[in-house]
Amino acid sequence: MRAFVAVVGLLLLPALAARPDTDRDLTLDADASRVHFQLQALGWFPVRGDARAEGSIQVRDALAAIDVRVPLASLQMNRAGYRDWALSPEFFAAARHPEIGFRATAIPLQRLHDGGEILGELRVRGQARPARFVLVAGDCAETAAHCRVQATGELSRRAFGMRTRRYTLGDRIRIVLDLRLVPAP
Repeated sequence: MRAFVAVVGLLLLPALAARPDTDRDLTLDADASRVHFQLQALGWFPVRGDARAEGSIQVRDALAAIDVRVPLASLQMNRAGYRDWALSPEFFAAARHPEIGFRATAIPLQRLHDGGEILGELRVRGQARPARFVLVAGDCAETAAHCRVQATGELSRRAFGMRTRRYTLGDRIRIVLDLRLVPAP
């Protein structure tokens, strides 16, 4: 979860850092923004999934506030049957908690441009925990229109109450954010 939060923040910052003197609002292009998940089964079989990412970024006084949401209804998995299990009370508990979220505030725009880490709060299964993401890449022009950013992080299943299948599933879930920023309408 820390990774998820950091990734989201780091992905958005390069797009914003180009013009730090301008207050502006950006949104995630939900059709082009994805969050990828991976954990290991039996120590080496990858279990993968991805979902749509939605959200917004507000830039005020050269600081960014990030709000990213992942609607679990958009979750897709690499094998048939895994999706139902991932949405079940045993894992994401999607019927009760239909989305995953990340929020971070007061992120200096220069950090987004130069890279580094972003600290924030990850929400999974109705629980909020501190999270850290690392900016992987950013190719944002000065206009920040249609900017694509990527970040990585990870979360502990155990920290969010996902304690079943401990002997067959790894505790760490790797998260990769692949987001496209566009000006808010």
